[in-house]
Amino acid sequence: MNADIAERFARETADHEMTVLHDDGLYRHLQFRGPNSFNWFELITVSRALIYRSSGTSYVFSREDDMFAFFRGPVGRINPGYWAEKLTSGRDGIKKYDQELFQQQVREHVAQAIQDRIAPRGISQAIRELLENGDITYEEGARRELDDFEYGAKYQVSCTCDAKDEFAELHDAEMWGWRHINEANAQVRHRTTHKRVDGFRFYDLWEWSFKDYDWSFLWALHGIVWGISQYDSKRAELVAAGAVSE
Repeated sequence: MNADIAERFARETADHEMTVLHDDGLYRHLQFRGPNSFNWFELITVSRALIYRSSGTSYVFSREDDMFAFFRGPVGRINPGYWAEKLTSGRDGIKKYDQELFQQQVREHVAQAIQDRIAPRGISQAIRELLENGDITYEEGARRELDDFEYGAKYQVSCTCDAKDEFAELHDAEMWGWRHINEANAQVRHRTTHKRVDGFRFYDLWEWSFKDYDWSFLWALHGIVWGISQYDSKRAELVAAGAVSE
């Protein structure tokens, strides 16, 4: 996803230019805007804080005295997990349900179950139908689909004479018992019992996370890194021209 966002950011900011509204040591106010004012954003720094602000989102990060030094790095390279820890608030809101992540985790879990030989035959087709037809476009529906999913449940039926069989339906198991008793040797006492054996299910779903970083947060991180590089390049030009000191 990050690669897609990096390409999107580059495309949507191709015509952006930087305007320096304030630049005094650790106190900076930079604005980045294109000709049509689409996807504008600002970077504001004070001691130990960086504020990213745009028309739709805003984030405040805190870690070092100079937050430009903290975020400075190659354009296109971001560290969402580590940088998210430096948010002063709203950390939980930067992740959202990701349907592709949900599908990936389900497939990987089932593939491992098949490899471990604990999944019944035909499970792949059942999972394919769940992912194609299940109500998984939002997290609550996706979790409910997994909660309700069961495949390969069977009913084992046996007789006191040691005869036994198994069926996918309870009715078939009961009918087997009825026929067996009626067709069996009357001189031997026959009594049949059946039990249900659970099929493949998903357990401990509370441990599963289907959330990934929202595109707008990743876009903002790319904006911070790119914005700092624009500032550094402009300042280097001014230093070379003797307009400012290092």
